[in-house]
Amino acid sequence: MPFDLAKFNQQTYTAITELASQNINAFNEASAGTIIIENKPITGDEAVRASFKLVNGLVRRRDVNSDADINSTRLQQLVDIAVKVAAGTPTLLWDNAQYNWVRQNPQLAAYTIGEQLARARTLDMVNSGVRAAVAAISGNADVTHDGGANNASFAGLTDAGFKFGDRSSAIKAWIMHSGAASQLYQNALTNNERLFSYEGVNIQRDPFGRLIVVTDSEALVQGTGDTRKFRSLGLTDAAVRVASNDDFDAVLERTTGKENITSKYQSEWSYNLSVQGYKWLKENGGVSPTDTSIGTSANWERSASSHKDTAGVLYISKG
Repeated sequence: MPFDLAKFNQQTYTAITELASQNINAFNEASAGTIIIENKPITGDEAVRASFKLVNGLVRRRDVNSDADINSTRLQQLVDIAVKVAAGTPTLLWDNAQYNWVRQNPQLAAYTIGEQLARARTLDMVNSGVRAAVAAISGNADVTHDGGANNASFAGLTDAGFKFGDRSSAIKAWIMHSGAASQLYQNALTNNERLFSYEGVNIQRDPFGRLIVVTDSEALVQGTGDTRKFRSLGLTDAAVRVASNDDFDAVLERTTGKENITSKYQSEWSYNLSVQGYKWLKENGGVSPTDTSIGTSANWERSASSHKDTAGVLYISKG
């Protein structure tokens, strides 16, 4: 049975593209757009997104009988800086003879790799976004509610949401560990109001109408044993953006010299990570960051003038 390397690579890439697109669209819609996964390439190590700061005291009282000078206010820009994250696969090995022996097309491996990689890439992007949001927000005391002495509760979620004051309604979804969610629902993963499920990420709605996205991301747990705490995120629209650079590259080669002809596959890609109202500090976290760097608060700095214009709030509860 002939084996076409170019066709194999194309089949693998097509499977990845189609499955990833379906998964991403479903996730973006079901999470109410709080964590957005998109395709938006950048050049260099980071991307800068600028917007204008909110002008305080924009409206003033005017004296119709006066000709006095008035104060001027200069428009200022906010700068959110995204960081580029590099990712890839290990080298995958298989023997074509295993397929030929049972009269199957070796190119079935292409779809298997594509399907698994599409899921793994999407989940990695979600987890990286959660890790970045926890790191950035936890470094901002104005939007952190420490209820670590008690189990997660709706009262605690409410207190955390009101860290935004009169803008608390801007919080659209909670991102939490299943351990914290189970304290709310007793059995979060079998709740009757589940809206979406994908590779261990479950999305539900709480009694207040906000979505609850349940995922056992390691960034949502701090400490172990008696000191363990859950860290739940309350996010606004487009709080986290994870943007693919459309630079997926893969190599497939066949090697000889062994008892059986072996095929090797390896791929790599990158994506950009940003948190609304915060900027990545390259001087602290560097370029091409590790998971540890992404999850370090000191590598993120608030860029928004008001904490109400940032990505959201953090609720700490007993683990």
